[in-house]
Amino acid sequence: MAGCGRFFEGVGEEMDKALTYLGTLPDETIVYNGHEYTGGSLAFGKHVDPDNAGLARLAKIAQDNKITTGLTTIGDEKEWNVFMRLDSEAVRLVGLAEF
Repeated sequence: MAGCGRFFEGVGEEMDKALTYLGTLPDETIVYNGHEYTGGSLAFGKHVDPDNAGLARLAKIAQDNKITTGLTTIGDEKEWNVFMRLDSEAVRLVGLAEF
């Protein structure tokens, strides 16, 4: 939820390929995340793109629900997940500012 999870094997290109594939799914596809990292992913997303209105919606979902799985969609992820928005201006600008 709003992140890419953690991987202990493989490389970043494989994660990008997996997220790109998920982005091809219909927007109404429900997300069943495997781990509850929503709070941490939300904090990172706000650091990267603090003006993203979708993250405010996600914060409300996380505040109201201890477990967020099944409450959002791929369409939501496309709106607030920085790892699915690598070509967005907000994400690119933060990446440039960090270096």
